[in-house]
Formats: sequence, structure tokens, C-alpha cells
Amino acid sequence: MSADRDKDFFIGWAETPRRDRRFFLGAGLALMAGTGATAAGLAAFQAPVGPGMWDQGTVKTYTGVITAHPYPMLRTRDVTGAPQTALLSCLGKCGVGAQIGALEGQRVEVDGSLIQRGTHAMIAVAETSAWVRPAGTQSPPDPALAIPSRTPVLEAITLRGEILDTKCWFGAMRPSEGKVHKSCAALCIRAGLPPAFFARDADGNASLLIMTNGEAAHGTAILPYVADPVEITGKVWRAGNILYLDAPPSALIRI
Repeated sequence: MSADRDKDFFIGWAETPRRDRRFFLGAGLALMAGTGATAAGLAAFQAPVGPGMWDQGTVKTYTGVITAHPYPMLRTRDVTGAPQTALLSCLGKCGVGAQIGALEGQRVEVDGSLIQRGTHAMIAVAETSAWVRPAGTQSPPDPALAIPSRTPVLEAITLRGEILDTKCWFGAMRPSEGKVHKSCAALCIRAGLPPAFFARDADGNASLLIMTNGEAAHGTAILPYVADPVEITGKVWRAGNILYLDAPPSALIRI
């Protein structure tokens, strides 16, 4: 009886027995170490979010020639002075094609912030002001900023990859691809932002092509396929620095 009385016995208001303190301390340290190791392991296997950026705090005025076809774009010059075609978007999940109107093909000034990933660029227009207006006549037109003509690249190609929205992939959102981004990409494309096809070959080389249908903008028929692994057969054409993948929604096959 005396031996049983000397054993540790839990009493809520009493001091925790030494043996229990050692156990809880060890278990707590092991749990923290295990959680940290698991988190590090999972992070190591995640795909990179990409080098895209959006400097929302810096609004600049870009001069160039504007078009709404196949998507709203401005032919302007990049930070190095080289001609570049930049897609246009609003600050949220919407396109701006309806606001170009009579300025189609004209030399204009556009106020906005730059979204950029590598050679891909988009200008999120400053909607709080008259963000687009005819350019002044102080300087002569720049021939290098004319809307580039379309050049065929491949008459037929079959690619595997996924459909995503350009704005998020360029740098507005991270992650910008895969299932976790499916609903966001679908909302962006539904609202008029240009869809793109992101493909990788067997060697891991990646390409991004703006999607068109009959060399015009895609509608909502592609929405069920957004962010899913798909295969598509179409033709590739180039206009300036932008590659396009032209194919109807019926050319999409889930894989």
C-alpha cells in the first residue's frame, strides 16, 4: 500500500510530476521539429511561383499605338527603348476593349502600372483617371510602333499544357497556375482578360502562347478547360513579340 502511495498520480491543482514534465517537454520538441521538417519538405517540392512582378505603386504614361484586336494591346517601347507589345487590363479582373472605341489604331497615351514576367508585359490602366487619350502632336509618329503584321510560324502543332489567364501569370497573382488558381483564372478570362496556353516539352522547356479563335478573341467556351491538363492542336502565328496559338474550343481534349 505504501508503494502505491509513492507513485506519481495526476491531480489537477497539484504540481505536474517530474516524469510527466519530461514526457511533455520531449513530445513538444519532437512535434515542433517534425512540423518544421514536414513544412520544409513540402515547400521544397512546390513548383516555383515565377519571377513575375506588378509595381502597382508606380503609374507611368506610355505612348504608342493602341488596338483592341484580338485583345486590347499597346504597341510601345519597353524600359530599354525596344518596341514591345503590352497587353492591357483594368486594375481588377476585367478587360478594357470596350473603352478603346474610336482610338483603334491611333497613337495614344496610356496611364497605368506595369505587370511583367520576362519578355511578357501588361499594363494595368489607371481607371481613376482618363487613362487613354490621343497623343500630342509635338513629336512625329514612330514607325516602329505601328501595329505589327501577322506572320505564320507553324501551320499545325499539338501541345500539352494548361489554359491560364495572362494577368495573373505575368505577375498579378501567385500562384498563377494549376488547380489552386482555377477559379481565379476562369473569372479573369470570363471578364475579358486574354487567355494563354502554357506548355512544356519533354525537356522541361516552357512556352506561353496567347490563345485566339480564328485570329479573334476567345469566348467563354474554353472556361470548362481552364487550369486542367489539356491537349490542343492549332496553328501558331506571331505579331511583334507575341506568339499566338490559334485553335477553336473544339480542338481541346482533356488528358
